[in-house]
Order: sequence, then C-alpha cells, then structure tokens
Amino acid sequence: MNSAAYPSLPVAARMTGLRRHTAARTARLCWAEARPSVQLVFLLRFAVGTVSAPGLPQAAGRVVLGMAAWWCAVACAYLLNGVTDVREDRANGSRRPIARGDLPVRTAAAVTALLAVAALVLGGLAGSGVLGWVVGFLLLGWAYSASPVRAKESSALCAVVVFGLGATSYAAGVAAAGSGWTATGAVFGCVMAAWMALVGSVVKDLGDVGGDAAGGRRTVAVVRGVAAARALAVAGAVLVAAAGAAAAAVWAPLALVGTVPVAAGAVWVVFRVVRDGRRKSAGREQRRGAYRAFMVTQYVANLLMLVAFGAALAAG
Repeated sequence: MNSAAYPSLPVAARMTGLRRHTAARTARLCWAEARPSVQLVFLLRFAVGTVSAPGLPQAAGRVVLGMAAWWCAVACAYLLNGVTDVREDRANGSRRPIARGDLPVRTAAAVTALLAVAALVLGGLAGSGVLGWVVGFLLLGWAYSASPVRAKESSALCAVVVFGLGATSYAAGVAAAGSGWTATGAVFGCVMAAWMALVGSVVKDLGDVGGDAAGGRRTVAVVRGVAAARALAVAGAVLVAAAGAAAAAVWAPLALVGTVPVAAGAVWVVFRVVRDGRRKSAGREQRRGAYRAFMVTQYVANLLMLVAFGAALAAG
C-alpha cells in the first residue's frame, strides 16, 4: 500500500465535514426561508383533516407518509415564494435568509425542485388520493408566486388561491385517513380556508405596501390605499366570524369549538387593524399586528378542533 496516500485522509475528512456543514446550513436557511410558523400550521390543518374523518385512520403508515409529503409540498411552495419575492422582501426590510443575502437564490431554487419531487414521491406512497391533493397544492403554490398567474400580485386572485391552499390541506388529511368528509370537517375546513383567504391574505399586505408597490403588485393596499385594505380586512373578519358561527350552529355544532375562537379572533383582528391604522409613525412590525392576530387565531382554532375530533374518536 502506498503510504503517500495517508496524508490526504485528514484533508478528505475535512472536506467531508465541510460539505456536511454546508448542507446542514443550507437546510437550516431553507427551513427558515419557508417560514416555520406557516409550515407548522399547514401540518396542523392536515392533522385536523385526518382526525375529522369518521373512524380511526385505516392505515397509520399512510398518514405518516401523507404528512411528510404535505410538509415537503408546503416547504416547496413557500421557498418558491421566497425565490420569487427577493425584490419586494428587500424593499420591505425582510430579514429572511434570501433577502438578507445568506441564502443564494439559485440554491433555494434547487432545493425547491427537490422538495417538489419528494412531495410527489411521498404522496404517491401515501396513496392516489393524497397524491392528487399534493399535485393540486403544488400547482396552487406555483400559481401564487410564479408566472404566468402570479396571484400574489392581485388581492382577488390571491384570495382564491389561498382558499385553495387551505382547503386542500384539510382534504389531504381526509384522504390520508382513508375515509370521507363529515359535515363538521367540511364546515370547519371551509371556515378556516375562508379565514385565510378573506382575512390573512389582506392583513399580510398592511405592513408591506412600499415593497409590494416596488415589486409591481396591484393589491388593494397598493391600488386603493392602506385605508381601503383595512376596511376590506375588517369586512372579511366580520363576514367569516358571522358566517362560520352560523354554519356551525346549523349544520355542525361540534365545529363551534373552532368557529367561536375564530369569532373572538375576528374581534382581535378588527381591534388591531383600527388601532394600527391610527398610528401614523408605526414601524413595519407594529403594522403587522393584525397579521399576528390572524395567525394566533388559526392556531388556536385548529388546535381546539384537533382536540375535539380526537376526543370524539376516542369516545366513539
């Protein structure tokens, strides 16, 4: 054996360690770019859909694979959003990895493609029902961020696509369980998808008007002004709260466990929209108070419904 090869081993080891460190750092930055709080709430929607179906899931392995596929699809969609939002994010002062220059756009785009493939493979293993919803979600994620649709540039298109992103998340969970919809699951899923479309998609723009305008977006906040966007957010919150509570009371009383917190959250959102609107010198983080209220509300509503559905399954 040639002893001259031995000195190269430490160098090779260092190179391997460097590659592992780089891969781990890239994964961490991509995870941060894809917004962990958003990833988690999408998985929560999937879980609610799973337990909303009548009876226990037919195959636990299908649920696990389905949830893994859903995480990949969500991370893919939001990482793609970061790749296509560089100009707007930097103009808005975002501190996400791509905007601050820590994550190269080309690297993020490559990871986005890998996540899409992983979502499709895992979705296929979870069953044709889950795979269909994964495909639908990926297409909606593309339509939201990329050409030719770029729904994020229009408040109306954004609301439609965002509703679809929410609804498919609950539907994928139902498909993974291997059962059909219940009235309670359908009502709650529609209410929460509407909460995303009519409230979340509007209030998210309230703190980012300058950057959105620089990026060529034509949202209500950019075209009609922030006051009009606030009025639209208030109207959306009131509509979803009232219609959601009424639908649950009539068709699915158990869904009141989730829709009542939505009504309380609507009051909170309206309060933050009105208060933040009166602060003429409010910074970006202060202007995003209504969005944080929206996010907390959907977490609480989904968690409560997850517990309620779980208790119903245990009792049944």
